[in-house]
Amino acid sequence: MTRFLALLFLLMATQAGAQKADNALTWGFTSEVETLDPYATAKRTSQLVIRNVVETLLYRDPTSGKAQPLLATSWRWVDDRTLELALRQDAIFHDGQKFDADDVVFTVEQVKRKDPPVSFAEADYGYINRAEKIDAYTVRLVLNAPTPSAVDRLTQTLFILPKGAYNPQSFGRAPIGTGPYKVSSFEAGRKLVLTRNPAFHPAGWGAPRLATITIITIGDPQTQVAELARGRVDFLWNINPDQVGQLKGAAGVKTLSGGSTSISFLSLDSAARSGPNPLQDRNVRLAIASGINRTAISEVLQGPGSVVIDAACHPKQFGCPTEVEKHPYDLAKAKALMKASAYPNGFPLSISAFTDSGPVAEAVIGDLREIGIIGKVDFRETSAWIKDFFGGKLPASIVPWPSSGVYDVAALVPLFFMGQPGDYTKDAEVMAWFKEAGSITDPAERARLYGLGFAKIARDALVVPIMTSVTSFGYRDGLDFVPPADGYPAIAMTGWK
Repeated sequence: MTRFLALLFLLMATQAGAQKADNALTWGFTSEVETLDPYATAKRTSQLVIRNVVETLLYRDPTSGKAQPLLATSWRWVDDRTLELALRQDAIFHDGQKFDADDVVFTVEQVKRKDPPVSFAEADYGYINRAEKIDAYTVRLVLNAPTPSAVDRLTQTLFILPKGAYNPQSFGRAPIGTGPYKVSSFEAGRKLVLTRNPAFHPAGWGAPRLATITIITIGDPQTQVAELARGRVDFLWNINPDQVGQLKGAAGVKTLSGGSTSISFLSLDSAARSGPNPLQDRNVRLAIASGINRTAISEVLQGPGSVVIDAACHPKQFGCPTEVEKHPYDLAKAKALMKASAYPNGFPLSISAFTDSGPVAEAVIGDLREIGIIGKVDFRETSAWIKDFFGGKLPASIVPWPSSGVYDVAALVPLFFMGQPGDYTKDAEVMAWFKEAGSITDPAERARLYGLGFAKIARDALVVPIMTSVTSFGYRDGLDFVPPADGYPAIAMTGWK
């Protein structure tokens, strides 16, 4: 070994060991964290970071996937529309204010406000009508309709804000929560430093082990891999199969692939929200569904663990049917459907995408070229895509959707199939079935109604389901990390061995 290489490896080993010695962790993050106000961002990735600072009432055990107490110590159903929660009496906000029922009531009032609107308010909180204080440490959530998924949803949403200390103008830069970490410094879009909260309440999952967590934005996948291999970064989340392959065998680095509730589908503007277009033609949509090699896309872009889906939901979710009309890759059939459509000679099509969905859009466009649809990728920054997609301006888009990690299709259907801003189908029958399914508690009837809706979506190719996602991680050897069942890492629970 040359002297140069020896010095290089020594430097790398020193860098890798320094973090462990300081009980610190550096997390290389793909997406920019622009705000730390959970209600001012539509980025689920940002909320993944925020949950270390601002807590929810319940949390999901990363191994079992079951709801566990957090700011609420227990819960019970008073009736099918009223969920009562007993609250912790020893939780303290970072500014010294004690947490109690007033904070929960205040938070619900905030998420129900129309001005300014909360990101994904209808999808995440539309089921909640109001919160009622019973006493200082007991609160009831009164729901608009029976919502069997409510407990699971509370593990992923409803971040509790401090009453009297929440300012929408400043909270995103300096949030005050009850979480295991405080914000030490924050450069929006670049770097965030969290330090351990010494006054953190006793939690069922334990106490935070890391003294410091630093989150830095590294948008380029190759740079991410290099920084992890060099020991300058300790943890990478949601890396792609190419990155996993490059990290295999790297000294001092481990890779893991875990579960996820995320799916990808191709949204098609059959409702003409973006204006009259060829996607209103059923034969065109069916041709697109048969003309995409979803198996190849799944295998190449997600790797082992990803499955092709025929219903526009995750197979893990309650209400996601296993039997709907399938559209396997069949180029001859796709060409015949195009010939039978009003566009036998094809047409140009722009498919919008952001971040990791760009390669999916490119693969879809490559396949559709074979049936005369000449496409291009309309690649956007995440916030810009969200604004225009939910503004009804995009004729076709690759939509990666995690359902906030909720194991029920009720976390997906309101936003994309019930007339809300993400609905490009506007199908009256589908909306009616899903509305009724969301208003009852009988599991068999809920499943039947959801099945009817997803069956029609598949039969008419109102959207084209593509695949489930696989969440892969890369991290430094010596980090005590358990891959979560839902794909969302609980960084506060990790530490160095």
